[in-house]
Amino acid sequence: MCSVSPIPVKVRLAALVVVVASLAASLFAPEASYHHALGAPGPAPFPASSLADQLRYTGRDGSTGLPNAISDRYIAEVQRSFDSYYVEDGEAIPPPPSTGIDIATLAIPSLGVEAKVMRLGLDRAGRLDVPQDAVTVGWNPGFTSLPGTGQATFLAAHYEYAGTPGVFFRLATMHPGEDVLVTRTDGAVARYVVQSAVDYPLDAIDTGAILRGLEGRESLALMTCSGPGDGGRYPLRTLVLAQRVP
Repeated sequence: MCSVSPIPVKVRLAALVVVVASLAASLFAPEASYHHALGAPGPAPFPASSLADQLRYTGRDGSTGLPNAISDRYIAEVQRSFDSYYVEDGEAIPPPPSTGIDIATLAIPSLGVEAKVMRLGLDRAGRLDVPQDAVTVGWNPGFTSLPGTGQATFLAAHYEYAGTPGVFFRLATMHPGEDVLVTRTDGAVARYVVQSAVDYPLDAIDTGAILRGLEGRESLALMTCSGPGDGGRYPLRTLVLAQRVP
């Protein structure tokens, strides 16, 4: 079992200003390692280097064009958050009260997926919580929007759970142009078309950028664990980005 957000929300919010520009650029840039959009893998989102090197130069100064320096204190804080990724020592936070309309189901015809969607909050480590089974998709309404509101929606589910293939077991096999259908509890159906499917190293994921989706467009992000598992821990996250269509 795995979570989708590598850094607790409190740490992410404090670091958002310096991290978003770099991670969002790698997240949506054409040089990213797209499974299908370009037909062949591209370069990794970050060069093979230490976490400190990756974090020290995030973004560029608009006036000089030189990399922005990041303090050692910030680097140490992010490193601690990664080191404690599987340590849960806080209190879980439930989702906010329902406004009367929620997400009911998610359907991915090309994968044969038809799954119930549940409302979630934060887990005991301050990360976006995920379902505690293999068949349910999670929605975190405190941090992501309802489909049909013109904003971004984020849904997550397991690749596998307790040895059983999860609802997103084949998420990484999706192709651009495939449909994703999200049905609300009021019966409204939002249709999205996949734009890309990307694998990212866990420590390169910026949940803040993902939650904002495709800039200027109503969009949907689907995420799950990926990569060779090691005792239930997965080094990668598969992210599928889709755009709302009429």
